[in-house]
Amino acid sequence: MPTEREQQILDLIRQNPLISQKELAELLGMTRAGLASHISRLIKKGLIVGKGYILPPNEHITVIGAVNMDIAGTLQSSELIPKGSNSGAINNQLGGVGRNVAANLAALGVATNLITVYGSDQNGEQFAEDAIRRGIDISSAQQLPNQATAMYMYINYQNGERFVGLDDMTINQAITPEFLEARLPLINGSKQVIIDSNLAPETIRWIYGHVTVPIIAKAVSVTKSQHLLQDNVNLASLVVNGVEGTIFTSEKMTTLAEAKQGADSLYKMFHCSIYLYVDNIGIVQRTVDGTNCYQYQSDTEVVNTNGLGAAIAAGLAYATLNHKSTTATLTLVSQLAELTMETAENVNTKVTAQTVDQ
Repeated sequence: MPTEREQQILDLIRQNPLISQKELAELLGMTRAGLASHISRLIKKGLIVGKGYILPPNEHITVIGAVNMDIAGTLQSSELIPKGSNSGAINNQLGGVGRNVAANLAALGVATNLITVYGSDQNGEQFAEDAIRRGIDISSAQQLPNQATAMYMYINYQNGERFVGLDDMTINQAITPEFLEARLPLINGSKQVIIDSNLAPETIRWIYGHVTVPIIAKAVSVTKSQHLLQDNVNLASLVVNGVEGTIFTSEKMTTLAEAKQGADSLYKMFHCSIYLYVDNIGIVQRTVDGTNCYQYQSDTEVVNTNGLGAAIAAGLAYATLNHKSTTATLTLVSQLAELTMETAENVNTKVTAQTVDQ
């Protein structure tokens, strides 16, 4: 919460967003140095965006999660030769569930605030430049000196399915409750918050206990998905794939019937809407209104499934923001899922509000 003096500053900025620092200091009877100190604290609290006098947008979505550089390999052959050199294609691209969600939201025209940490290396600089180009607000993110941006290496089969992945996400340990505490006013000023399970369990527990707006969670990996299951779960929706869903429920989810049963089990476990997506099958939606499913089109060419869950989470937030019906929401997230699968990019350049609102 702002102090009395900080509230006075905010009130003056609301009255005149173009007011100068000199004018603010004179109106408040303060020195320029004293005012600068208050402005700095307001930025840290998220009550002013960036270093100018820009107030956070009224209808923004905040994403809290990981950014990383992906090193992606795709096998040329349908079989992998263990302990041998396998021919294939290798490419580097920006990724991370938090970053991919934010990029999809920005493409959909949603004011998006991304809270993350990144390194002072070339990958970190590339991320910052890309975020600015896309219109993602990263003024509440933090670049950590002398640290490397997170990295994720993975190998896919030709059909886009993952064979193996390896990540170095140590830097995300810096997203602590204390780190988020200073940004809580901005977070709770959002229409919705989206998190991913790259966050530490104690950080997710803190988010459940302190965030007062609807939260969407994206499960990430079989080893980190369990971070989301706490005794104070506070979610509006959970986006999870079949492999991660099995980790939670110990139930197979390889057929449509199994996926429907799995979604129901997850609904009872998390007490929130479930969006369960399963390779080669489709998306199962379990809400208070019941269970619906969308089966992927048979002519969908699957190139890469890495950004699939992030696209679904972003689409869900967009649909909620625009008051879409349950049925329309499932259709919209399914459109985004198929668009994402059809490209090697983590975020398809064809994603726009016009594309999904047709």
